[in-house]
Amino acid sequence: MKTNKKQIKETEFTLGFFPRSLFLFAQFAMMAKRAEEYHKKNTKSSRWQTGNMKSLGMLLALIYLTTLGFNVQGQEENQETKIRPFQITLVTPLGTNGLEAWNTANNVSINLYAGYNGGLDGVEVSGFGSMLKNDMIGTQIAGFGNLIMGKGNGVQIAGFLNYANNTYKGLQAAGFANVALDSLNGLQFAGFANISVEKINKMQISAFTNYSKGSDIGQITGFSNVNVGRLKGIQLAGFSNYTKKLNGIQIAPFNYVDTLENGIPIGVFSIVRNGYRAFEISANETLYGVFSFKTGVKRFYNIISVGSSIHNNKIYWGWGYGIGTIIPVKEEWNVAIELLSYHINEDEWFTEVLNLNNKLQITASKKVSENIEVFGGASWNVNVSELEDNDGHTFKSSISPYYTFNKTYDAETNVKMYPGFTAGIRF
Repeated sequence: MKTNKKQIKETEFTLGFFPRSLFLFAQFAMMAKRAEEYHKKNTKSSRWQTGNMKSLGMLLALIYLTTLGFNVQGQEENQETKIRPFQITLVTPLGTNGLEAWNTANNVSINLYAGYNGGLDGVEVSGFGSMLKNDMIGTQIAGFGNLIMGKGNGVQIAGFLNYANNTYKGLQAAGFANVALDSLNGLQFAGFANISVEKINKMQISAFTNYSKGSDIGQITGFSNVNVGRLKGIQLAGFSNYTKKLNGIQIAPFNYVDTLENGIPIGVFSIVRNGYRAFEISANETLYGVFSFKTGVKRFYNIISVGSSIHNNKIYWGWGYGIGTIIPVKEEWNVAIELLSYHINEDEWFTEVLNLNNKLQITASKKVSENIEVFGGASWNVNVSELEDNDGHTFKSSISPYYTFNKTYDAETNVKMYPGFTAGIRF
């Protein structure tokens, strides 16, 4: 039995990115496809060989958790699929279509436990699971899983898994996962994961992860989205987003874009390979030496910063995080608006109490060479510190070089405000 390059690629992808259980179910469905192809090549045989029976039996056992040992009369390859208005089955072939089930499409199909039928043009309801040898038009509903080896057009609803081997148009909704091995023009909703090996023209929504090779509307998930094609629309995730090409918006704590066409990533930390990155050396009224790294896009970027100073016979140092945006003014001039917050450690490795220097700064920059800019501007500082450490000892912060506002709230938290400046060089 030969395995083509497409099947190998699909296997490697699934094993690399998704839970082994999901990989097994997808593999079992592909086993069914290969078994059917092998069956067609051996149409002169009056009965399937023992090896074919074992493969199909294993498939039904692992996907539907049931197996029956039966022999199937060989069918001619060019025989057309029959269409019947109604069938009812306990477990194929124990039903009204008997040994003709996998060569019969139905308008109304009822599988009390599990059924393997030729196709569907209507409605199919299964207590446990159903599998279609050919195409589906209509609705499949199963307590555990639905599988289509041909094309699909309609709705699949399953308690655990939906699988479409060919192009699919419509809705897939599953308690655990949806798998589409070809393009999908529709929606996928899953309690755990959605997989579209090719492009999905609408949206994927899941609790844990989504994977696609392009999307025209977007992906929404609780943990991570992966898109290895072009994304138009939105990627929204609780942890991370990845897309090869972005023409839309990403929202997650961590974002990665290989190629930005027209869009914006918004998160705690975003990397855009052809986006905005800068390294800065600067000084301000509170921290005399500051080193900052900026990443994202000019419309929204993240700032990671470290700075230090010496005054009042103390060494001050802190680490900070911020966000910013750059507004182009003219060819060599830009204006940046940035909001940063530093935790300041006073004359020690780590100051345990709350001790923040929060800063809103507006700076103007001028390009002086291809890769160098100088900048400077004004800032407004809001320093917030607690008055006691974790052991109840009095703590009075001295990070403010001066102040225009000084107030203590609830005898616990002190707030000082003052104007300031910042200036530096950007690479």
